[in-house]
Parts: sequence; structure tokens; C-alpha cells
Amino acid sequence: MWKLKARSIIFSARLVGAIAALMLIAATLMAVSLSVYLDKRNEVHRAVMLYDLLFMTKPTPKVFERYLKEHKLTPVGGEQMRLIRYQGKPLIEDKLLRRTFQSGNIEIFTYEDHYFYAYKMHDMYYYRSDQPMTPYMTYIFVTFAFVLVALIFLYRYISGSIEPLRHLHSQIRRFAEGEQEIDTKVEGSDEVAQVANAFHESVQKIESLQRSRSLFMRNVMHELKTPISKGKLLTHLLDTDPKDKALMSDLFEQMQGHLNDLARVESLTARNLELDIRAYAAVDVVDQAIDLLGVDRTQLQEHLNEEMILVDFNLFAYALKNLIDNALKYASSKPIHITFKEQCLTISNTGEPFKEHFTTYLRAYHRDTSQHSLEGMGLGLYIVNEIVTRHGHELTYEYRESMHHFSICF
Repeated sequence: MWKLKARSIIFSARLVGAIAALMLIAATLMAVSLSVYLDKRNEVHRAVMLYDLLFMTKPTPKVFERYLKEHKLTPVGGEQMRLIRYQGKPLIEDKLLRRTFQSGNIEIFTYEDHYFYAYKMHDMYYYRSDQPMTPYMTYIFVTFAFVLVALIFLYRYISGSIEPLRHLHSQIRRFAEGEQEIDTKVEGSDEVAQVANAFHESVQKIESLQRSRSLFMRNVMHELKTPISKGKLLTHLLDTDPKDKALMSDLFEQMQGHLNDLARVESLTARNLELDIRAYAAVDVVDQAIDLLGVDRTQLQEHLNEEMILVDFNLFAYALKNLIDNALKYASSKPIHITFKEQCLTISNTGEPFKEHFTTYLRAYHRDTSQHSLEGMGLGLYIVNEIVTRHGHELTYEYRESMHHFSICF
């Protein structure tokens, strides 16, 4: 199956414009060159015809005078003849061809915007063509000006054609960075306008869906917080077995944790979470994550020194808390290893390899179906990946020597 390969429309438009400009310049130069060639050929033909009349036909003075008048030719002599001889420019630039004409006693000169024909028999005879030379320099200048104006018009036309693409690209980048108030509508019915307007409609639909989702999430979390708080309070007031009270308290804490996860997902997906990135010791961020998790530190083995990392302290600690929590849940044996090596913070645990590709576990609400006994909503790795991505880093995974290794490189 054929796959579409993206190409730069702006580059293509400019390339087409450049090719068109070069073709226009080439065509102009060829037209000018052809005109010069034809003009020279006509003058050579007239010079040969005059030579045939003078020295082959040998007309009567009256006939010859009528011929000169009809062809606008004027005999030249004296001082002007010498000026032409020494200051005139040969019409035929090819030396070999010019010698050929000279051997036939014919020379053609250009002087003061006129053509002059020189013949040598017993004496030298010069005739001026009273019709001025074609002003090729003027034509070239006018043509150059025309081509320049055409190129400017072509450039402005192409720039105007691709300007909506620039605007669309700018708006899409703003949208990708989290801005919602963008406008990509373009007047017209061409392909660019169709794409821009289709994207505008998609943005409007996405905004509507996001507002609906945010409203739904806020309502759900608001409605659940009150009964959870009441349940936690009543748990302490119940006169029952301490183990049952502890179990109920843990259940309410889990529900509270799920709500916190949902709130975190809402903030991350809405892109309205501002990061406060500063330099912190990695060991301090890891300690905060462990404190958030509230686990026995004997289950962990840290290999950290005083490495510094640029992160949002609380948000990144929350991400590490989820990674450590996942490692503890899925580990087949303890301890969990937390290391910092070669600018990479890695959390490792023993266990069976994943049943699916690692990237599938980064999706929201995806859990390992083989672990039915584990609690959770499948948001742990999703939240971790979102936080790491927001920091401009990448969460990587490797399984080697029967151990899972989750790494974040700085």
C-alpha cells in the first residue's frame, strides 16, 4: 500500500516559483539572442545584395540611385569613412566568418547606431543604412524591468498564497502548547482554506468536549469527596473490630487516592498545570516520593549521591511515587532498586516480563490483565509519562536479567 510522504508546501511553491522565474529569464534571453541573430542576418543579406548590384550587375547610375533611395542607403566618404574604418565595430564577431567576408571584399560595421557596408574593388566604397540599428540595449532594459516586475509579482503572489499556511502553522503550534483561543478560519474555497477551516471546526469540537469532560470530572470529584470524608470520619466512630476499622479506613484512603489521581489526570490533560522547575538533589525528590507513598524503606535500596536535577519538586516526586508504587506491586521479590547513573534515574524491580508492549501500559486506564488481584485504575504509568513529558524528558523501559528497569534521563 502506498504511503503518503509529507513534503513542504512552502518549499514546493518557492521551488516552482524559482523554476518559473528561471524559465522566464531563459526565454527572454533566447528571444533577445534570436532577435539579434535575425537582425545580423538581415544586414549581411542586404550587404551581399548590394555587393551583387554594385559589382556583378553593374547598374546604370540612375538605377543605382533609385536602389539606394528605395533601400535607404547613403554613400559615405571622406573623413567619416576613415572614422568608420578605425572606430567602427565589426558586425560579425566571429573572426573566421569575418575573414571569409573580407576575402570577398565585404565588411560590415556598426557606428553611431547605424550599419555601414564597406566594399573594396579598385577603391573603397562605404554605404550607410539610414535606418537606425534596433535599440537592443533599450529592449534588454525594458525586458529586464518587465521580468523584474513579473518576478516581484510572482513572489508576492506565492507569498500571499502560502501566508494562510504560515498562519495555520502558527495557530496549530499554539494549540499544541495548550492555548485554546485560536482562530484558523480562512476566507475562500481553495485547498488551504478547506484544511484551515476543517481544523478550526475540529478545535471547536475539541474545546466543547474538553469543557464537558472538565465539568463532568469536577462534578464527580465534588460529589465523591463529601461521602468519602464522612465515611472516614464515621470509621473512627464505629465501635467494631480494629481490623475491620483499619480495613475500612484503607478502603476510603484508596478511594481518596483514586480521586487525587483523577484530579492529577485532569490537570495534566487540560495543560493548565504550570511547572515550577528548579534544581534539586535527586535524593531529596526520591525521599519525598517515598514519604508520599508511606512504605517501609527496608523494601527499597537506594543508590544515590548528590546528583542535581531540574524538576518541579512536588510534581516529579508524585511521578516517582507512582513508579515506586508500581515496582512494589508487581515485584516478585524485594528490595526495589533506585539508582542514578549516567544522568539517568532508574527504578528497577524483579518480575515476569510484560505480556504486552511497554507503550500499551502508558495509556490511561490500562492495567495488566494478568494481575487481577491488584487494586488501581491503570493511571499510574500514564500519569508518570505525562509528568515526565511535561518536563521535556522521556520515560524509557528495558527488561533484562529478569528485571524491569524504568528510566528517566536528564
